Amino acid sequence: MTTTELAKMLQSVEKGASGRSREITIYKRDRKGELKQILSRNEKLEILSTGDGCAGAELSIIINTKE
Repeated sequence: MTTTELAKMLQSVEKGASGRSREITIYKRDRKGELKQILSRNEKLEILSTGDGCAGAELSIIINTKE
């Protein structure tokens, strides 16, 4: 997924019926089809690194627990 695709997907559901911004929770589906929560309101995303595009433009993100 590209950053543009992610931004478009999130913008399409940015606000709820009340007009408030939505909280984000991210899950990962394992090989058995079970869901595991990997990001909730107790964590925040940080950018670890970005590639320059020479070997492929990339973005690395860290999930940190809020303190």
